[in-house]
Amino acid sequence: MSTFTVHCRCGEAFHVNDAAIGRHVVCRRCGSVTEVQRPAAAEPEKPRAQRRRSKRRDTARQASPSRQPLTVPRTGLARIVSWAVWAYLGAVVVIAAAMWTLGDRATVGSVLLFMGRWVFLLPLVLLLPAALWLRRDRLPHLALAAVVVLGPIMGFRTGWRRALPHPAGLPLRVATFNTEGGGVLAQLLPGLVERWGAQIVAFQECGESLAAATARLSGWYHFEGKDLCLISRYPIRSAEVMDRSGLDRVKQSETKEIGGAGYVVRFVIDGPRGPIRVGNLHLETPRKGFEGLMDRDLRRLQMNTEIRDVESHLARAWVDTGTGPLVVLGDFNTPVESRIFRQHWGDLADAFSTAGFGLGMTKYNGWIRARIDHVLTSSDWHVDGAHIGPDAYSDHRPLLVDLTLVGGNPSRTAGRPR
Repeated sequence: MSTFTVHCRCGEAFHVNDAAIGRHVVCRRCGSVTEVQRPAAAEPEKPRAQRRRSKRRDTARQASPSRQPLTVPRTGLARIVSWAVWAYLGAVVVIAAAMWTLGDRATVGSVLLFMGRWVFLLPLVLLLPAALWLRRDRLPHLALAAVVVLGPIMGFRTGWRRALPHPAGLPLRVATFNTEGGGVLAQLLPGLVERWGAQIVAFQECGESLAAATARLSGWYHFEGKDLCLISRYPIRSAEVMDRSGLDRVKQSETKEIGGAGYVVRFVIDGPRGPIRVGNLHLETPRKGFEGLMDRDLRRLQMNTEIRDVESHLARAWVDTGTGPLVVLGDFNTPVESRIFRQHWGDLADAFSTAGFGLGMTKYNGWIRARIDHVLTSSDWHVDGAHIGPDAYSDHRPLLVDLTLVGGNPSRTAGRPR
């Protein structure tokens, strides 16, 4: 079987053989379609009988259109697909940059922080089949765009650090969970905390029935205050509620309806090898600001952002008091990409960002998913792993984190209430 060369109108060369005669090739350089034909000068002389058979085959092929290769004017479509792929890649890069630089700084950035970010994957539903059909050379660009959406935009984590050797020390499992009142959870609490296997559990939006259920738990120390509850296998040496007067001073009379929650409690817990500082908090939601934005009241969004900024500043100063290893748990109502989160909490290690796998979404609100519940640690701790627990009758999901107190001794039996 002889080979020969066919040239596109742009000069691109295709090396083909006799089996490709009559087929069509798409030029990856210019997108034009070229029919494969043997050059006239290279056409060998065929015997008369062979020419008759070739003529009959050609006649039969023309009489049976279904056997012909499907040929369509794909030059323009290929160019459109190519431009669309480049536009999509550029758009997701701009979106990622805007979210990380303008989140909680400008309106567009704040909207990107709290919207359902999975929508940026939807263009792949159309672009992927189109590229497979017309422009396979654009598939790597689509793959890069998908990586940008899953990584910098949606926050996918690989959890590769979990494969590293864990240091020697005191292991500790903690959990944080916004219970949305916890009415149903109160009835299931003993079995649930047993399955979690945590030594310290922080609850937010802890209603009266859940608070009463924590007090009835056997073998646990407990605290209830405001909408925050905490249970611990180790003795709670002290618990102090943050003074809200600093927050109240920044609230103006006309903005009281968007004032922050600002619930923060700091604890000192007697661990097996000394005191452990623990913070449990529930900070203000951005929902009130976005409700103002829906009413075309941009000022409400700006004031809500200011309140959230001041809250985080006060909360960080409050839980930072004292010395010793620190763990902060709670509903921050802020994703890790936020300027507020990075400015006030960025020097602490975020457990899921460090050792979690997947997207880590903790808040479920219709089509919106967000990772706004966090466990943060000081450098005294090594994060061994982090995962999201199953649904437990709330619009949030519990976050379970395994830690090792570096330099501590292996765990011993936890203290029991006296």
